[in-house]
Amino acid sequence: MICQAVIADDLTGAADTGIQFSRFGNQALLVPHKELAGIDAESIKGVLAVTTESRNLSPATAGERVRQTGMAIGRLGPQMAYKKIDSCMRGNVGVEVAALADVFGCRGALIAPAFPDQGRITLHDVHYVHNIPVADSEMARDPASPVRASRLSELIALQYRQPVGRIDAADLDGDPRRLKTHVGNLLKQGRRLIVCDAAHQRHLEVIARLAGDQFPHLLLAGSAGLAQALVRCRFKETEAQPASMDAVGEHLLFVCGSGSDVLRSQVEALTHEAGIPRHILVPGRPASLPDRSDAIARDLAMGAVILQLAPAESLVYDNSAARLLAAETAAIVRCRRPDGLFLSGGDTAAAVLGALEAGGIRLQIEILPGVIRGTVKGGAGDGLPVVTKAGAFGDPGTLLQLYGLLAKSR
Repeated sequence: MICQAVIADDLTGAADTGIQFSRFGNQALLVPHKELAGIDAESIKGVLAVTTESRNLSPATAGERVRQTGMAIGRLGPQMAYKKIDSCMRGNVGVEVAALADVFGCRGALIAPAFPDQGRITLHDVHYVHNIPVADSEMARDPASPVRASRLSELIALQYRQPVGRIDAADLDGDPRRLKTHVGNLLKQGRRLIVCDAAHQRHLEVIARLAGDQFPHLLLAGSAGLAQALVRCRFKETEAQPASMDAVGEHLLFVCGSGSDVLRSQVEALTHEAGIPRHILVPGRPASLPDRSDAIARDLAMGAVILQLAPAESLVYDNSAARLLAAETAAIVRCRRPDGLFLSGGDTAAAVLGALEAGGIRLQIEILPGVIRGTVKGGAGDGLPVVTKAGAFGDPGTLLQLYGLLAKSR
């Protein structure tokens, strides 16, 4: 039986948010939206996380895909639905949240993308990434979904084209009764989508309690930060022991397709400090796919290997580059199955699962903040340990730390 459904616009977000709801012993399965037709509600014992891969679509196409996904999930009868959005406000947040609110018969939605543990906060309507207004951060240079404004209400209004309500940090810090009245008044004014400040995790917990205790008919939309707050506030059971974190082996394949500056620094540290060989894939390079795959497989037989999309290519959004990276990865897995697979970047992760003809990922544990471990479900990689991470999550040493946790010899 499905207890919680998480609907995300990319795969890494579905993973880092879906895992939050598995903390009480629930199983968690992540599937692409195309796999929903084959899902039996009785086969899901807890959490179903779905990736719609809609971040880089046009607003109209994204809204329709999310609407169809919501309808398919609704037929499975989840007890609760959560809309995962990007903590940096990339994508079609307004139209996707509105579409799901309509499908699930919600009066509206509370939108809080903040994730303080990852340096994403909202204060007085301005969204910040590591203390930089989001439109001034590297997110403004995202090749597929650049963020053009820093005010949440403006970003949502640009897509939703209806009046947007707002909850300030002062409202969250004030009298709960006044906060309830404020939200009620916004809804009476027809402001169905309400954006929320959150400068601290406690602000997210106030929002979670507000929805649960006073406005259960409102859809919650946020990042893994709000999901964490929701789990703490809504589920009172004793938290289950986390899944064991055993090493998987020395032969690890790190596949890095995100153009994030954060991921690049992490890859540089892994290459130079751990001495892991790196193969940079440049679309159009004369070497044939089998030749490259064989060379990488030989290195993989000796230990860990990094496969990285050329930095210049990762700054130009092109589905063909992601597909090429995925095809290379699938060829390597078939030639020399690694002990574990690391995928960074939502488009990269989705493309690799597709190339492996996998049906999804069985989520197991959050190894590090935002770094999720599971196993591949079905296809050529069935049962293969896999780790996913959003490109911009973590610090320069995150991949080094992950390598130490996964490799048996370290």
